[in-house]
Amino acid sequence: MISAMKDDVSQFKRELILRTACELFCEHGYPATTIEMLARRLSTSKTAIYAHFAGKADLLFAIIERSVALSVALAERVAQEDAEPAEQVRRIAHDFALIVIDNQDYIAVACRELSTLAPPERAKILGLQERFDFILRRIIEAGVARGDFAVRDAALAALGIGGMVIWIHSWYRADGRLSPADIALATADSALRMVQAPPQTKS
Repeated sequence: MISAMKDDVSQFKRELILRTACELFCEHGYPATTIEMLARRLSTSKTAIYAHFAGKADLLFAIIERSVALSVALAERVAQEDAEPAEQVRRIAHDFALIVIDNQDYIAVACRELSTLAPPERAKILGLQERFDFILRRIIEAGVARGDFAVRDAALAALGIGGMVIWIHSWYRADGRLSPADIALATADSALRMVQAPPQTKS
């Protein structure tokens, strides 16, 4: 019981550090942000931060890995569902849009700072991105084989859909004209049009 409570506290602290680091990276950029700045924002010591992360580069990798892993987990889950390809494409585009909106700062840091990662860490992230693209491509290929989709290049269509969704982070505003639900529905319809399937209206 006590061990579980300690684990929960440690996880809470780790999440707080990660979220605050992401805020600072968004505000000041990764190069200009220091561990000292993070410690001041958290009203804690650098030692407390180093108890959870090896350093600034470790924080950046954790932020970027999370932003990509969420979309991969979604794609893997949808691909395993017993649904037609059009519904799978719709679900991925719809739910991925909500993931981007809910994790806007994480996605922004990932898009802006990916090249900053050391080669081994960057290779891991690129591998995750390729996994997402592969799953979506296979779904589109299945739709083409069934005659549901009409695209010349499934890989290009998958990249197009993924790119359309990921860049929501650059223009979404919480006080904007469209709600997250509206954006997710419109994104799903656009994804289906990209594979030349009739748009659907359910959420």
